Amino acid sequence: MPDQPDKHEAVGSHSDTNKHVELADGELESDSELDRLVAKLERGNLTQEQQQELSRHLQIEPAREQHLHQRVRQTSFSGPLPHPDILNQFDEETRKAIVQMAVDDQKHVHEMNKTGLSGSILKDRRGQLCGVTIALVGLIAAVLIAPYSAFAAGIIGTLDLFGMVALFVAPRVLEGRRNKKAVEDDASQDAE
Repeated sequence: MPDQPDKHEAVGSHSDTNKHVELADGELESDSELDRLVAKLERGNLTQEQQQELSRHLQIEPAREQHLHQRVRQTSFSGPLPHPDILNQFDEETRKAIVQMAVDDQKHVHEMNKTGLSGSILKDRRGQLCGVTIALVGLIAAVLIAPYSAFAAGIIGTLDLFGMVALFVAPRVLEGRRNKKAVEDDASQDAE
């Protein structure tokens, strides 16, 4: 039996394969006789005496020592490439193709992350430009209406300023609260 098997391995052994068993009436019977009786049973040729003899064997059989040894070694490896031992089992051309496939996959992942980040930055920039445009239009409207109705100009200006605060400050405050809650949740999960 090897000291450390490379893969999943189950090893079984039975002790004393040709062991003699002493029956109740004092006679010695060997395993070969038991095998002979089982073979006759499978063919359906057992006499009444042989059935009784088999019955005695079966009553004594559980008393025999039987050992089953099992050794299982399980390894796992994760990543874009197979374990180096497995990779080395391939020919040179196949190894190059597998490594190139992993390199191409990594490039694709990086490009997608970069594209997603660029899109997020552009989306934020468009939102800021739209917000500034709406704020300036609101302030200009308030200035133009002020000579005719100071009350209406005040309402438009106030709503415009609250809209600016809601547009630029509130998302940052909410994001800070979310991040703080996520850190607290992680700390509580680590404590458990």
